[in-house]
Amino acid sequence: MVLLVLLFCGTYYLVTNDAVFKKSAIQTFTLAEQPAPQGTPAPREPLAGSTTVPPDLKGQTGAHAAPATATEEDGQAEALPSLALPVAGKMGKGYGFTYAPAFGDYRFHPGVDLEAPAGSEVKAAAAGVVKQVEHSEAWRYRLILDLDNGYQLVYAHLSSIKVAKGDKVQAGTVLGELGDPGTAEAGTSAHLHLELLKNGKAIDPVSALQ
Repeated sequence: MVLLVLLFCGTYYLVTNDAVFKKSAIQTFTLAEQPAPQGTPAPREPLAGSTTVPPDLKGQTGAHAAPATATEEDGQAEALPSLALPVAGKMGKGYGFTYAPAFGDYRFHPGVDLEAPAGSEVKAAAAGVVKQVEHSEAWRYRLILDLDNGYQLVYAHLSSIKVAKGDKVQAGTVLGELGDPGTAEAGTSAHLHLELLKNGKAIDPVSALQ
């Protein structure tokens, strides 16, 4: 009898005790709050896209990659050589992406075209040494004049040459005569194709021409 009374009391206690039945069977624990990362995480690699395109070439397309422009050292732009006009004529096609009639597309033009009649005298724009003379169907006579300090001038579309490789020339020395354009620039009027190179890379010669 006593055992039944004890059993009844124990059951009644368990049924009526809220603390026992309201306790969750599974207890969850939260980790200590971690501090939020500060700032935006940096990408593992530099982002590619329009920010890598030089400002003057954005939105333009062509057959060739754009040559490098003049470099700057110690935060100061290097002074360009002073160039006299090598032929009496007017400015034609400029430096940059432009239509090429010979190929029927747009591509990078690494120099400027100075329009003048065939037979016009072509002169040295500055003092230098003739480093190369060659002839091809593409450029007719093509001549490279070394100005020192890494600068070179390239003349193309000459019909004749009056100097030889290794000659030292002064500004105004006659280098040859202008002819009709070669196949590289066919479909254009007679002109001197002139390039200014710095360490072998083309830069815009217009700002150097006097």
